[in-house]
Amino acid sequence: MGINVKSAVCAALVVSAGLSNAAASEMDLYSLHTASFVWHAYAPTKDYTQYFKNELVALEKQIDEKSDYSLYGGTLINSEGNRCALLGMEKRWGEYHNLVIEGIYVYAGEFFIKPFSQCGDAGAYREMKKLSGIGFAPYIYHGVKYEINRYVSFRSGFILPGIVVLSLQLGF
Repeated sequence: MGINVKSAVCAALVVSAGLSNAAASEMDLYSLHTASFVWHAYAPTKDYTQYFKNELVALEKQIDEKSDYSLYGGTLINSEGNRCALLGMEKRWGEYHNLVIEGIYVYAGEFFIKPFSQCGDAGAYREMKKLSGIGFAPYIYHGVKYEINRYVSFRSGFILPGIVVLSLQLGF
């Protein structure tokens, strides 16, 4: 029986908000990154997990109100069809009106709990597992975020070496 990741993330947010004595401004530092569309531009004919099938769910927490850095954690189905853990950071490189130039730099790979244990079973993840003993891939994303309002943003960019990404970010 698998875990419902979206329900688990939402439940964690509700519980943490209810248990915390933090002010409403503290919740402004959190956002949910989801509804991701990916397309492998460098090898579009290969049978990758793409389009809306990657099931990205990630929680971001800005370090503080003035910081350009955020912590990033979540999960997705990788290109090879295996669930991976995501752990890393986001950097806001610049802003112009409602547009934000950003980078997201994460470890996408195996983790010590069962749902993430298969991440290194195929593709580049397996090659890294042969070299290091841990199946993972570094995700280096660069893109532009359009802030529709303070609660909803639309992201577009690419993950190296050539995966086109479109996604939604929901703020609290």
